[in-house]
Amino acid sequence: MLFHFLRSMGTFCLLWYGIAAFAQPFSPGTSYFGNEQYIEYLAGNMPIILSAPHGGLLNPSSLPDRSCSGCSTVNDFNTQELARALASSIHEQTGCWPHLVINRLHRRKLDANRDLEEAADGHPVAGQAWADFHAFLGIAKEQVSNQFGKGLYIDLHGHGHAVQRLELGYLLYEEELRLPDDTLNQSNYIGYSSIQHLVGNNLQGLSHAELLRGNQSMGTLLANRGYPATPSLSDPAPALGQAYFSGGYNTATYSSYQGGVIDGFQLECNRTGIRDSITQVQRFADTLAVSILDYLGRHYFSESMSSYCNSSVATEFTPEDLWSIQPNPFCEELTLKTDVIGKEWELEGYSFTGQLLFQQSLGETNLIRLSSSILPGGWLVLRCKGEIRSVKTVIQKCE
Repeated sequence: MLFHFLRSMGTFCLLWYGIAAFAQPFSPGTSYFGNEQYIEYLAGNMPIILSAPHGGLLNPSSLPDRSCSGCSTVNDFNTQELARALASSIHEQTGCWPHLVINRLHRRKLDANRDLEEAADGHPVAGQAWADFHAFLGIAKEQVSNQFGKGLYIDLHGHGHAVQRLELGYLLYEEELRLPDDTLNQSNYIGYSSIQHLVGNNLQGLSHAELLRGNQSMGTLLANRGYPATPSLSDPAPALGQAYFSGGYNTATYSSYQGGVIDGFQLECNRTGIRDSITQVQRFADTLAVSILDYLGRHYFSESMSSYCNSSVATEFTPEDLWSIQPNPFCEELTLKTDVIGKEWELEGYSFTGQLLFQQSLGETNLIRLSSSILPGGWLVLRCKGEIRSVKTVIQKCE
């Protein structure tokens, strides 16, 4: 019923070049960059993931403006600044760093909250930036899932709607939010939601409707601190005719909407009193940080967030250690050797156009030979329990 823009596995794996550059330990509080420094990843060590897909300011002439039919090219003013201020405020309050991924390109060059086709409008360099953005988010999600067993993802945006309030998008349309609590608590509506995991795994056993707009919902916590929001206890749903953003590609991809243990929502910030000046940005960032930590304490973790990290210790994520390919480039055959085995590990091969060529379980073997008839160049993707762990380019070249 909802959200037909879910990621295609083949499209997601069309990572033009350079993902191997991410094969390194990530130190919390340190920034890492993708190709041309268009995408920035601030590494974290706590169960919070933030992203700012529409706040970039870089406008390189080497990249053409997106001109696809229906493409939106308007930036979300001061949302990159808000994301940075929020990460800093959380760090100041806890000593820990959230994971943060920022698209530094202007939206006319890249929309990092769309599928690849619309996001990059067919340009390979923009496509690489898109791949970098989502690879970093995938790494963050994998780390939080493995280290904490649950976590929260927030995709930060700015809206220009007439009603000056925050809009929290849980992938439920406004007409669905206007339904009674008993209806929203039915399994099919929970199945549409970006906080599915939290509904069945929150500390107080609250219902879906209570988590969406009850007195301990994120919207209510923000409203009680002076920032009106919908859905919340005082504003449970947008009224008929009022504009509202219910969430987008990133929320659907990285929240528990598709399964997993990371819940999420899209946070659309109004301009007045929040994004209209850097002073207001910082003020709101401090309040939002307090609210997020409050929310995690009420629903996810009874301990203080500061007990979940040690900012002096680097978080290890070295996908290159998982496998090697020889030779590459290859002519007729290549050999893949892995350091992991088991049915939960899968190998996939994709062409350079994103077509899935083969898929197989590693099983009990750690040595695989592939011929050019099976994989005539393209991408090899290593997954564990469905999550991408590493991606390698393979090139066929015969003398």
